[in-house]
Amino acid sequence: MENTARLFNCARCRCQVVICSRCDRGNIYCGRGCSYSARRESQRAAGRRYQRSRQGRFTHAARQRRYRARRQEVTHQGSAALPPNASLDPESRASHRQHLSSPVTHAQGLRCHFCHRPCSPFLRRDFLHRCTPRLIQPPWGRPPPGR
Repeated sequence: MENTARLFNCARCRCQVVICSRCDRGNIYCGRGCSYSARRESQRAAGRRYQRSRQGRFTHAARQRRYRARRQEVTHQGSAALPPNASLDPESRASHRQHLSSPVTHAQGLRCHFCHRPCSPFLRRDFLHRCTPRLIQPPWGRPPPGR
């Protein structure tokens, strides 16, 4: 029997991803590259929000005072020179090729994007809702309120 699978679009790069129920943990990104990038963007946005707050401005000013006291000078440094004819690294080209080949169009059938196991051609578009066991009440019932 083939695994059931879910089809979703990556929240960052919008590529289609098929994920089997074994690997599915509520994923919204196609892989580590997109999840790390989204995490970095989220942390930078949080840092910018903090720097705009009153507490963030005071903390930054105190840190600058400590830095000036240590260094006894404040200098401006230019940015580093860019290497001539910078090209894409091979990893980014490979990941781009991987995004271009959608897992839905494979000739040998659908496979999980993460573990590469074969999946059923019938895809879910929503999460599996796992049942949580109900708490068993004691046979004597609940104690009356106020006790």
